[in-house]
Amino acid sequence: MIRAATDDVRFLLNIHEKMMEKLSKVSSWRLAVRSELYCRCFCINDNQQADWPPLPTVPDDIEAEACVPEVDILSLLDVPPGKMGRVIGRKGSSIMAVKESCK
Repeated sequence: MIRAATDDVRFLLNIHEKMMEKLSKVSSWRLAVRSELYCRCFCINDNQQADWPPLPTVPDDIEAEACVPEVDILSLLDVPPGKMGRVIGRKGSSIMAVKESCK
């Protein structure tokens, strides 16, 4: 069982590496920014991320028109440690309710 899980992880890393090679510069930059934002969403602390580095800036070799961000709706939930099950709810019903309220 452990060996199968290890093989799965290796396979996923291989797929991730191949996908990263094929990303355009714009897509790579967007992925970096989105990853930073997601990390900040899941790593909330008392100082409001004051010690985090700034978000990646737009590289010089990317046109400004190509960097217009897509419209995303982000909802911030302050979840106490150990209470994620309450947020997810039965079959994700709580998350679905949050998504519906953001439309």
